[in-house]
Amino acid sequence: MAESDKSKTSTEAELLSSSASNPLVFISHDARDAELADAFSKLLKSVSAGMIKTFRSSDKKGIDFGEEWYKRLMTQLQSTSDVVCLFTERSLDRPWILFEAGVAKGKLNTPVVGGALGVPLSRVSAGPFYQFMNMDDSEGDLTKLVNQLARRVPILELDSDVVKSQVATFKATEAALLKKLTSGSAKAETKEEVDESAVAKLAEEMKALPSVSQSGWPKSEILSAAGACAASPR
Repeated sequence: MAESDKSKTSTEAELLSSSASNPLVFISHDARDAELADAFSKLLKSVSAGMIKTFRSSDKKGIDFGEEWYKRLMTQLQSTSDVVCLFTERSLDRPWILFEAGVAKGKLNTPVVGGALGVPLSRVSAGPFYQFMNMDDSEGDLTKLVNQLARRVPILELDSDVVKSQVATFKATEAALLKKLTSGSAKAETKEEVDESAVAKLAEEMKALPSVSQSGWPKSEILSAAGACAASPR
């Protein structure tokens, strides 16, 4: 085995080890659904007393001013233990979630879950997400996911009553936010410029992958999403 291959294998092993000892849930979402992502993050933190850590690109505390947001996002993807993709009516046709999920699953073999918030589960379980056991926003599925993610923390034991209460709180917040979305009262977001050079760089890295990764995620899907991201706001 070449030294470069050994180094790459060693690095990937270290990342997997780090993810196992310090579980981190990467919440992938459209920028316009930042409030929903925040509510989901609070759900995970509240049921676990802060032991389930999360990262989301829209969290102003997560990325310092002046920091290269794209580099930070890729770093977090490499150290995350799980990726939860939040799909709403306005994010189903956006490339960023597919891109982040593709990098996580196709390159790092990180577990990925698609969550349907206010949309039919069938619309989420399409394309590359067809191969996953995705979830809807029912109390049953949310409770199951919370308990599943909690198992990443060996010493964490959830209180079923607390989980039930916090899931209900999330559902109420979600309903209010989705109602605002469907009524058309949500404020229009200002389009943000995307770092095309960063996307292009990662696209080049993706070309080094097999045509279909061991995880079954098609490389073409990742490259397609990368190209779409370069022309689309976050």
